[in-house]
Amino acid sequence: MNAIQVASAFRALLIFFGGILVARGWLTAEQVSYMTDIGTLTAVVGAVMAIGSFAYGVWVRRPAGLLASAASLPEVDRITVTPSAAPLADAVPSPKVTAS
Repeated sequence: MNAIQVASAFRALLIFFGGILVARGWLTAEQVSYMTDIGTLTAVVGAVMAIGSFAYGVWVRRPAGLLASAASLPEVDRITVTPSAAPLADAVPSPKVTAS
């Protein structure tokens, strides 16, 4: 999917859920039309993408994530960690990772 398709899908979801919120009386029709304006939508989609990529980067770069990435490489036969890092080795679901 390209950025235009993502924005279009996001806009359709906003209109759908906005309609539900208007029907329940939690939002006005003007508020929903403001949220689905192309300028506002572009800003929201950009912010969501930036926050999402930041969160994914932090999640993948955590110690257990780095260890799991290294264990998934076919060139790696075994990873041995120190006894103090045994909980980290237990957090990675790979038979290649062991604590010494």
